[in-house]
Amino acid sequence: MSNPPGIEDTELVARILRGESTFYEHVIKRYERLVYGFMLRKVSDRGTAQDLAQETFLIGFENLNRLKDHARLKSWLMGIAGNLVRDHYKRRKMAGMPEGMDVELTGLDPLQTAEQTERHEVLYKALAKLSERYRAVLIKRYLEGREYPEIADDLGLSVGAVEVCMHRARKSLAAAMKELMPDFDR
Repeated sequence: MSNPPGIEDTELVARILRGESTFYEHVIKRYERLVYGFMLRKVSDRGTAQDLAQETFLIGFENLNRLKDHARLKSWLMGIAGNLVRDHYKRRKMAGMPEGMDVELTGLDPLQTAEQTERHEVLYKALAKLSERYRAVLIKRYLEGREYPEIADDLGLSVGAVEVCMHRARKSLAAAMKELMPDFDR
């Protein structure tokens, strides 16, 4: 099912609420990168981010009838995502788990070498050390495949500011990786 670019969120919500539940696939397609990127910035763990993103859409679908202003679908979904992140950290704290990163690598080829696995772990730990803005631009560019104008629009920055931020983020990431893995050579 392709994402219908001409259908506004209000129409999608109206059709879903009228019983055309297959239109929720369009909602997921439209916002999955945004929600997943947000989750990844907040928890810096791919598996947890995927789980929380899926839970966001499930809760959204189950409670769509509570959305009063259908034009605010994106904001509403991001609110659900934010609540899930908060609840995630609250559960961790109650369980006595540290606030630090749990690096869980999912989907890796079992034949990967220990060195590759270590580099992935270091990458995610290094990402977690960056400021939220630096982490956001790197994730949007390299994991979400976004172009600079899209990143600028998402973050409310100029394209020039995104370029500067990206340059600084790469330098900070390289420094963080070098700190965590002294033999790191880019």
